[in-house]
Amino acid sequence: MGVDWTALEEAIRVAALRHAAEVIEAHPEQTFYAVALHGVSTEESESIAMPLLALNSLQALARDRAAESREQLVERGEDVDEPDDYEDRPDADEHNTLEPEPLVVDEDSLVISDSEHDEESEDDDDSDDGEDLDEVLASIEADLDADDSESFYSDKWEPSDWHWSSIDLCEEPAAGIWSEALTDQASREGWEPTIKRYYHCLVAAAHSLRDELNAKTSVDLVTYVADEDHAEKLLRLCLTDQQLATHFPQLGNLVQGH
Repeated sequence: MGVDWTALEEAIRVAALRHAAEVIEAHPEQTFYAVALHGVSTEESESIAMPLLALNSLQALARDRAAESREQLVERGEDVDEPDDYEDRPDADEHNTLEPEPLVVDEDSLVISDSEHDEESEDDDDSDDGEDLDEVLASIEADLDADDSESFYSDKWEPSDWHWSSIDLCEEPAAGIWSEALTDQASREGWEPTIKRYYHCLVAAAHSLRDELNAKTSVDLVTYVADEDHAEKLLRLCLTDQQLATHFPQLGNLVQGH
């Protein structure tokens, strides 16, 4: 007996909707931006499992990023309470008066002309006016980090990194029954056709989940199926053209280009 794909899609949709709604309703002060079904690998294995549900909010993302940054600073042995741009200033020491040293003139030495002195002063002024290289590099790095933090391959869109990342849709024995049915079908009809049909089911469930959750919230939730090997393709299948243009303009441009 094969898998009842209609029943499986409905089971995933109902369970995902119930769990996602419970999390969102339990945190009304937070702005949820994405929901994902993940954890189903397209690589052949001994069994096929039910997907996991993941959600994340902008507040949880910011909090987790701050915690991760703090942990990295501690691992490097840096003082997390000290400003990143802090450095000892040689003129901060109260005992350093910075008074000029007495000038000792050798009678046999050449006297520096006023023109040579002016040229040296101009060179010093030019070096002082130049922007510090460390500041330039830090600014470039900050810009790159800002871009990376919003990209599809950042932690913002990686379900396994989210605050709510591994919610089981079904408890035993239901999860085991579905997994066994999927695995048996793969052994009879082949892994590739079975996993393709399974992903069709997951994408359809994601569409329904998006529509039903968006009807309950004021935010256009990005709802998709996540898989490392087919990440961008699945994103295009799951999102609307407007969502692609808003959150992933590069991918949206590629779709329009086709």
